[in-house]
Amino acid sequence: MTTGAARADFALSVRDLSVRYGPVHALADVDIELGVGRVTALIGMNGSGKSSLFNAIMGRVRPASGEIGVFGQSSLAARRAGLVAYLPQQESIDWDFPISVRQVVMTGRFGMLGPTRRPRAIDREAVVDALRRVGLADLEERQIGELSGGQRKRVFLARSIAQQARLLLLDEPFAGVDKASEASIIALLHELRDSGCGILISTHDLAGVPELADEVVLLRNRVLFHGPTAEALDPAMLTRVFGLEASA
Repeated sequence: MTTGAARADFALSVRDLSVRYGPVHALADVDIELGVGRVTALIGMNGSGKSSLFNAIMGRVRPASGEIGVFGQSSLAARRAGLVAYLPQQESIDWDFPISVRQVVMTGRFGMLGPTRRPRAIDREAVVDALRRVGLADLEERQIGELSGGQRKRVFLARSIAQQARLLLLDEPFAGVDKASEASIIALLHELRDSGCGILISTHDLAGVPELADEVVLLRNRVLFHGPTAEALDPAMLTRVFGLEASA
């Protein structure tokens, strides 16, 4: 894959991206440019290609064609540098495994630990600061499986903060989360946005999008719209995306 899409003035540059699974065209000729310091909502029905887009950025699927750049680098170089953090709908973790909140957040530092993999003072300080920012400093020794759904989401956001990622990809981060935790997560995402991160969030909660996002990408295997939230949520526009009336 070439890297001509990599522009330093964009958090994410996707150009002419196509992803196929056999005869199925999951994504076709997708073009997206996400600005630095912006929260972008990714909206589309199930099967519209949202997960395929995330997986292509993360190198989990090989695109049929296209280019992906992150902050002026190829997506591979950006991932290796720890610039990209991905929060899937369900973390592949054994919730019964005896690992603490602090240890989970420390995994965000692994790429910076060097060959010995021994945390230094700077790594421990980064973890403490990340847990403080997500409001979980008092739970750092708690076993991860003992936390609520909202607390678990905040732990993995803390891991991204400790990693010092600059592009955050979140797949349905509010699923199974109570309203108080959702408000806390949104406030934290806005704080990260204001510090210069680019954030792409897939969500089915259309009512919450105006509070959450600065802009919206409407996806139905190709980009149907990318722009202001109010225009994206126009009933006629949503009908194109979901194939039904917005009120249905």
